[in-house]
Amino acid sequence: PSASGTSPQGAWEPVLARARCAVVFLDAAAAEALHWAGGGAGELLAAGALAVRPLLSNEGPAGAERAVFVLSGPLRGGAAAAVRAVLGAGGVRRCALLCGEAEGGGPGELEETLRRWMGEGGRAEVLPRGPPLLAPLSTELGLLPVLAGLVPPPICPRPGGPAEPGLGALPAALRDAVRGLVAELDALFGAMGLREECFAVGALSRMLAAELAGFAPARNRRRAAANRASVVFVDRTLDLAGAVGHHGDNLAEKILSVLPKLPGHKTDVMVNMVELTALQTPDEACSIIAPGCLAQPKKVIKNKLRYTVL
Repeated sequence: PSASGTSPQGAWEPVLARARCAVVFLDAAAAEALHWAGGGAGELLAAGALAVRPLLSNEGPAGAERAVFVLSGPLRGGAAAAVRAVLGAGGVRRCALLCGEAEGGGPGELEETLRRWMGEGGRAEVLPRGPPLLAPLSTELGLLPVLAGLVPPPICPRPGGPAEPGLGALPAALRDAVRGLVAELDALFGAMGLREECFAVGALSRMLAAELAGFAPARNRRRAAANRASVVFVDRTLDLAGAVGHHGDNLAEKILSVLPKLPGHKTDVMVNMVELTALQTPDEACSIIAPGCLAQPKKVIKNKLRYTVL
């Protein structure tokens, strides 16, 4: 979509608007999405951010009175503990939070929780969640880094079998991941004004389609949607078959299969740039020159590179 509100970059507009004079904390998946969609940490610094830091690090706000937290999922578990640790250290008097849908709690309850963690006199704002934090590899292909580990269980029932289980039969972590994907898809379709018709191939995909069909916010969205779209869900384990395989004899496949992953990333690769410089050293661990990658901040270079490899 071309509208800024529905584009991957549009998801970052509330954060950029509140970055001035603040320390911005990102979880790993949010940082990876920004790496592809928003030009990386440089965009936040250009918007006035004092620093950009990983959320689960031991670094605090370093005396800053304002903090912005960007979570790829809801405020719970380790992410909630990390946010609480930053706010509980003292110093932060104003904070903003962008996160996924909270189960059983609205923005007002989250703001009250953040104020309690900051202590008396703290001000908190929960930013409205628009489209999900996508990593747009091209104009036609977007990935959700937060759900990179969502893989069907190794043993699945045969389609149409008498004992095909529902979502409740899955392990808790996988069940939460499916519900997270449902919320992300609903946010994406809502931003695009879509009323979807779903088709599914594979046991886990049928569970996902059923969850999306019964998701209460999705039912309300479909009633008001102006556009229609067909959505096909395919289990990732089925991409081993040639008909739906992502593998092939092309430049992108060779690059992604040969080069190592960029540290902390699941969707980009690391290119050794030392050989392009006058610095010659036998030390493979030399990190004076930053590695290259496929994601590029400049739109012209980005489009040329994506067209070449994809």
